Amino acid sequence: MVSEYFYPQSSGGTELYVYNLAVSLQKQQHEVFILSVNNEIKENFTYKSLSVSYIPFNQNFQTSVITGEQPADNLSQFLAIIEAIKPNIIHFHTLTTSIGAFHVEIAKNAGFKVVLTSHIASHTCIRGNLIQLGKLICDGKVEEKKCLTCYLQHRKIPEPFNVIASFGIRFTQLPKNYASIVKHKQKELSILKISLNQLIVVSNWQQQIFIKNGFDQQKITLSRQAININKTLKSKETISKKLVLGFIGRISKIKGLHVLLASLKQIFTENIELRIAAIQVKDELDYYHQHKQQTEILPNCIWIENLPNENIGDFIQQLDILCVPSQGLETGPFVVYESLAQGVPVLGSDLGGIAELISEGKNGWLFPHQNEKYLGSLLTSFMAQKLEGKLLKDVKPIKRSIKNLSEEMLELYQKL
Repeated sequence: MVSEYFYPQSSGGTELYVYNLAVSLQKQQHEVFILSVNNEIKENFTYKSLSVSYIPFNQNFQTSVITGEQPADNLSQFLAIIEAIKPNIIHFHTLTTSIGAFHVEIAKNAGFKVVLTSHIASHTCIRGNLIQLGKLICDGKVEEKKCLTCYLQHRKIPEPFNVIASFGIRFTQLPKNYASIVKHKQKELSILKISLNQLIVVSNWQQQIFIKNGFDQQKITLSRQAININKTLKSKETISKKLVLGFIGRISKIKGLHVLLASLKQIFTENIELRIAAIQVKDELDYYHQHKQQTEILPNCIWIENLPNENIGDFIQQLDILCVPSQGLETGPFVVYESLAQGVPVLGSDLGGIAELISEGKNGWLFPHQNEKYLGSLLTSFMAQKLEGKLLKDVKPIKRSIKNLSEEMLELYQKL
């Protein structure tokens, strides 16, 4: 299992997915190694039952490497580790500067069977969220004019100047880093098409977008995320007349906490208790502090830093609703699976995997992802329903277990 992100140095949905899959395969008597990135640890490391090997972060900061034109400077260390382990399958879970398409290519050329699970939208989108110009869901096909224009707007060049700038850059091929960024994404996808034995996606929209970009449909497998559901649901500790609303995850603009807080500003919030399980993002600390400060003026808000994974279930069980106001196309996200596994309904934005998992009024509700007013009206309605004892609760838990996931993966590995 190859992932730049893994415990204990980072925690998130991808890390949990890799860990759960690896441990489940171990329990079925298969040998599993993790290969990750770390500058501090040189020798093999054991995380719980898993053996972890490390390559260093890329230290070549030339534009050609950062943009993906040239490979990272850790490629030889990567090759040495996989040739020492000699795995039957190399399963990639991240594509970054430090572990990217060139690592997939060198593994394939060395004779290994190579698989990638695509966990995020940025595998096909240079903007990173598949929201074209920050407004509309993109069709996902990587095209130079469309993608560069969108990327420039994301880089704070407003419309219509982004269109003019895009034309100028494509005509002059300057500055080089902007002129080549879409070509490099297309090159990365071409390498993956040739090198991957199988591409695994966790949502329908991903499958459609990879096909639009020329991937062989026969080499794409849809295998949704899974969750540890071997827990006994317990009743809430207290019976409150307040609507207990939760948010879990990175305090990052793409996760949409600002949309939730803006909606709360528009309504009477004395009857809402907001609980936030927050994870800092190093590159978005201004966003983090700004929105933490906003929550401090709310009448009933609990802010919890870095809640351990083993406590997430207990956190969710105390909620009436989990809010997932994502502002980009998610492949899950994982917290939706966790909430539904606990029988707690989800109020989510109408994007990507969230829209695929939520059945309106049965296990949750959807709202237009940027519509703060609509979200506020829903919350007002839910407060009234809570007081009347009519709020949706104890939704049917999902039944897709980690064992289901590992059995699917094992079948695919064995075919390869």
